[in-house]
Amino acid sequence: MVYHVCRDKSWRSCRLSVAIGDVMGGISWEKRERDYGNIAREISKDHAVKGKEIAQKVDLSRNTVSKYLQEMYEHKIMVGPWMSLLPHPDYKEYVYLMNFSDFFSVFELLKGFPHVLYRGAAFGDWNTVVITDRFLDFSQLMGFQSVVHQGEKGIVYTPPVQYCSWDVWLQKLYDTMDTFSLESESEKKVVAPPLNWGEHEWKLYHAFRPNMRKKVTPLLKKLHIRFETYTEWMNTLHDHCTIHTEFYPKGVKTYVQYCFLLDTDYNQSVKLLLSLFPTTPVIMEVGNQLLVSLKVVSSEATKNMILMICDMASRGMVNKIKRAYMMSEYWE
Repeated sequence: MVYHVCRDKSWRSCRLSVAIGDVMGGISWEKRERDYGNIAREISKDHAVKGKEIAQKVDLSRNTVSKYLQEMYEHKIMVGPWMSLLPHPDYKEYVYLMNFSDFFSVFELLKGFPHVLYRGAAFGDWNTVVITDRFLDFSQLMGFQSVVHQGEKGIVYTPPVQYCSWDVWLQKLYDTMDTFSLESESEKKVVAPPLNWGEHEWKLYHAFRPNMRKKVTPLLKKLHIRFETYTEWMNTLHDHCTIHTEFYPKGVKTYVQYCFLLDTDYNQSVKLLLSLFPTTPVIMEVGNQLLVSLKVVSSEATKNMILMICDMASRGMVNKIKRAYMMSEYWE
């Protein structure tokens, strides 16, 4: 499926009708968004948590949790929980930020291209994003102009889901930023064991990668894989993957997605500040830099997001910044 970053009027109409019904029933839209956030928070803690357990923890009925989960998936208020493979000694992925003269043609050209896992079209310091499972030389493609940055894909990080208004976020941001000091950071590198997956394990990964809460039994029947094989695979999954749940209170299609390439010596401090963001930041290590995806819903939020990044640079937290606005993206 191709994901176009745009403002979805149909969802806003649905949101309005749902909100009217809730207000008539005594439930404000803010309360509903908070309930959505509480549900997503529990799933971000444990991707396999059952609806009954969620209901107990967020103080809602099981039927309400079931209904809200359906709405959250339908309108992409919650994305995932999805998986990202760790770098392994025998398996690595690579990220490329490039410029082409006709990048939309390249975006289409890369459809089904061998070893391409992801392709994106953007506008800014780069216009093409590609992730592959083998190092490739894209300079031979027609219209190639430059490589802005490329490198091995490292660990992907998303913070636990939290519900937070934009005003509260701004106050938390600067309270936290004021505690930053230019002290050296040491980051423990995660070393994954060899990825000795066979055909069935790779089938399971591709089937469950976008959403680990898919119904297991029908999918295993479709894949012709035994439940014992699935269980064994799941038991070692945290050795090979990180798991991520994203939360966007108004539905992901109503937000504009910006990507920032940050050259920083303070990865942990940057992650800490970005973890406060009201929508889920996706932070990916690309070589020795961080590629950060942030989604905002208004011009005021966009201004504050840019001021945040610039302030991080003025305090010495970030050395160099490049940015782009994402237009389309596709996971193969």
